[in-house]
Amino acid sequence: MQAKINYTNIPETAALAEKNIDNITFDLTANGFEILFYKFKKPTIDVQVGKYYTKEKGGFTISKSDLIRMVASNFNRNLAVKNLSVEQLNVRLDPIVLKKVKVIAMTDISFKNGFKAVDSIKVSPDSITISGPSGSLKNINTISTDLISLKDVEKNISETIKISKPNNAIVSIKPSKVDVKLVVAEFSQGQFTLPVEVINLPPDLEIKLVPQTVTVSFDVSVNEFAKISKDNFRIVCDYSKRNIDENFMLPFLEKKPNDIINVVFEPKKIDFFKFK
Repeated sequence: MQAKINYTNIPETAALAEKNIDNITFDLTANGFEILFYKFKKPTIDVQVGKYYTKEKGGFTISKSDLIRMVASNFNRNLAVKNLSVEQLNVRLDPIVLKKVKVIAMTDISFKNGFKAVDSIKVSPDSITISGPSGSLKNINTISTDLISLKDVEKNISETIKISKPNNAIVSIKPSKVDVKLVVAEFSQGQFTLPVEVINLPPDLEIKLVPQTVTVSFDVSVNEFAKISKDNFRIVCDYSKRNIDENFMLPFLEKKPNDIINVVFEPKKIDFFKFK
């Protein structure tokens, strides 16, 4: 037969460690009718953890004789419990510890045509405190929110979301909810054709760029579009970082507005010829 072990009265400062056994088996000496009766009434062993546990030892042991007595308490006195599957019950506990972890917002968000997120999603607070057994928390460095699922978004997002409890080992999560915000705006595409400047060119060297201009395409919110002009940009090629074998340089934006996204250059490289 089998008896289920119920661990009860666990102190607030500790939690059951992994791999504590949940069941033990045994033989029961009785007449056929009584065994049949108890076969459908699974016996239990209530282990009062607080009665045995001390923080200094981190665990305790229940002897075989005590286990037999605890199992036998489920039956009539004239029934004998024999052949326990364990010689003793070793119970291990982990102390409860606190740990601060980063919160990750889980999202499934799609935007209405022409609308995009202005910046990355913001979570406040961005870290929370979890508590649980030290052994179970050692590999937990982040914790996720419940899924935020939104379609055809065209306005700023501001929601309070629950933290998703990753496993049963975590005893508490504080706070259990966080604020999630995302700034959303309608975007338009801008484009400028700009001259290319060369830096780190030796003073005694003259080169010709082909082409001498680059077309820059970008997305910007409709509200910011009117504020952007060519003067907000500077496109540079660094001669010291040129491709020597094929005589080309890669342009980059040395200066740009803060609010533009999805920047694309055309062409993506600039050829050059030296004049002796």
